[in-house]
Amino acid sequence: MRTKQAFKNASMSLVLQVVLALSGIIIPRFFIELYGSAVNGLVSSISQFISYMALVEAGIGAAGTVALYKPIADKNQGKINGIVSAARSFYLRSGMIFLALLVVLIIFYPFAVQNEIKNISFIRTMIFVLAINGIVDYFYLGKFRVLLMADQKGYIISLAQIIGTVLMTVVCIILMEVGASALMVKGTNAAIYIFRSLIIGVYVRKNYPNVNFKDKPLFSEFGQRWAALLHQIVGMIVNNTAIVLMTLMLSENALAEISVFSVYNLVAYSLYSVMNSISAGLGSGFGEVISKGETEVLKRSFKSYEYAFFLMTFIVYACMAALLYPFIGLYSATFTDGVNYLRWSLVALFTLSGVLQCLRLPGLTLICAAGHYKETQTRAIAEAVINIIVSLVLIKPLGVVGVLIGMCTSYLYRTADVIIYSAKHFAKGTLKTSILRIIRNGITTGLVIALGIWLIPTYTDSWLVLILSAFGFGITALISLVAVNMIFEPREFKSLLGIAKEIIKK
Repeated sequence: MRTKQAFKNASMSLVLQVVLALSGIIIPRFFIELYGSAVNGLVSSISQFISYMALVEAGIGAAGTVALYKPIADKNQGKINGIVSAARSFYLRSGMIFLALLVVLIIFYPFAVQNEIKNISFIRTMIFVLAINGIVDYFYLGKFRVLLMADQKGYIISLAQIIGTVLMTVVCIILMEVGASALMVKGTNAAIYIFRSLIIGVYVRKNYPNVNFKDKPLFSEFGQRWAALLHQIVGMIVNNTAIVLMTLMLSENALAEISVFSVYNLVAYSLYSVMNSISAGLGSGFGEVISKGETEVLKRSFKSYEYAFFLMTFIVYACMAALLYPFIGLYSATFTDGVNYLRWSLVALFTLSGVLQCLRLPGLTLICAAGHYKETQTRAIAEAVINIIVSLVLIKPLGVVGVLIGMCTSYLYRTADVIIYSAKHFAKGTLKTSILRIIRNGITTGLVIALGIWLIPTYTDSWLVLILSAFGFGITALISLVAVNMIFEPREFKSLLGIAKEIIKK
């Protein structure tokens, strides 16, 4: 049952991220063509500030999910009710703080970008529209998400989001084709988000009739809440500092540079989200194993998981490194505002940052599943400090390249730390194996990327040519990396094939 649920969560989450990736790449192209790079940069900038405001969630989701693992496994309904009621109460309080911060943002943010966009009322309305999703989360959806994720039914949330994303993509493209305003497009997105949140609420009410969200709250079960919040703060700083710093510190072309960063980040974030969805789908399964003290099962499962995950990571980012430049060239070919989107430096740094982020995910899955937020908080703080210091030093002389170097530097430190920590506390004896896997895959990937850059056309005006090039190079990267990993770890490869066969049968 545990394996089946983990597979359902991982597979549905993977489908969701593919859908989000396609939507996230398609819609901005129409958006930039119709409204320009400045408005696209505005939306990206506002979204990042709203992401920072979301820190008032204060670790509720992560702490609540971890707290629910054991009572759900033990079928302790009283404790389940107490925990979800506490989650509901925390979310309502956080929602009120979020609204207060939203008012502050609406009042003051327009003054930061008025050199590029003069319409203050447009900016303020856009801020409110983009914040609607957060309001829905705090006052309605959050408590349901905590319960479903802890009960290994995250696939329900993913399914609702898949349907909502497809609907949103189609409707928004139609609206842009007929010349609708940017506010109408983003407002439609928010309306669809509300609709799918209501669907999730109906599902929970129907399938969990014994769950009472208004029972006596067990606030004491959220002991890891503040430590989880600290990790969220660090994650927010590390992943969102770039756009915020560019908004505040670059010259008058800040929004245009943010648009360039955002276009590259569409691809980078989409690929990372696909990879992260796999680990997120397995998190609750590992949480159950850890809560039951099944040490050998955990170690064996982790080794196989890391083997497969590292293999996928290097295949994916080999393709990104070789194909991103021609993709950006073709993607931005119809933009008419004169902004330069083609930059090899961004290709290299976004690829490197993606690899460094993904290599930590197997170990991070165990850390989160075990609820080791407090134990790792100083390490997380160090990552944020490194990111901010390096970015601040380099942003003036190097611009967007400077903040990307800051990201990569902090990622390098934290990824190494996560791998060491997880090997020491959960999967003992696996550190040497992890390092050797990274080295051999890294060398192989470097050679494959060099071949790809040499063979794939740098410039093309045909999507068909790019797709065929991507397919051919993808097969080359797959064969090369699979062959190397099969030679060096034949037992793990055989085990991986066995798992794949079982999944296909199911």
